[in-house]
Amino acid sequence: LLERIGAACIAAQAELDALDAKIGDGDTGTTLATAAHALLRDLDRLPLGDGAALCAAIADRLSTVMGGSSGILLSIFIAAMGARAGEPPQWPAALRAGADAVQRYGGAQEGDRTLLDALLPAIRALEEGQGLAAAAQAAREGASRTAAMTTAKAGRASYVRGDALRGVADPGAAAVAVILEALART
Repeated sequence: LLERIGAACIAAQAELDALDAKIGDGDTGTTLATAAHALLRDLDRLPLGDGAALCAAIADRLSTVMGGSSGILLSIFIAAMGARAGEPPQWPAALRAGADAVQRYGGAQEGDRTLLDALLPAIRALEEGQGLAAAAQAAREGASRTAAMTTAKAGRASYVRGDALRGVADPGAAAVAVILEALART
């Protein structure tokens, strides 16, 4: 799964950078691909048999290889997932804990034009037992909805004029959709 996610993030680099160039600094895809490359290089050193330990190790690596607030928030997300994962891992509950941590520390909510607009609908689909394909579809639909949002209340896009946001999906939300679509291809 980590290889599939990593490959998807690397493949989406140009697409995500192009989205981000329209409303941000143009590096969302590069930042995500850098993290994916680092995790794939370290794959044989990760504790793959323990969900909580794996999340802790990934969070640690992300905090060092990803720059800016996205790296910090993604590290917080993964660490909170690991703290809640349990044994055997209860992934919907772990994802919810991660999203709650992002909301608590980042201050964003669904509707603020962030990655949460894709992540939270996907989590709800999983909590309702709909499976990964439905979660991926919910994430993609959530990311697509951000293109109609002309006010961003958090993140770099909050400094961008509404007319520049119109028609451009949030790059973080699009990245969440890419990851969930990769997971759904299992």
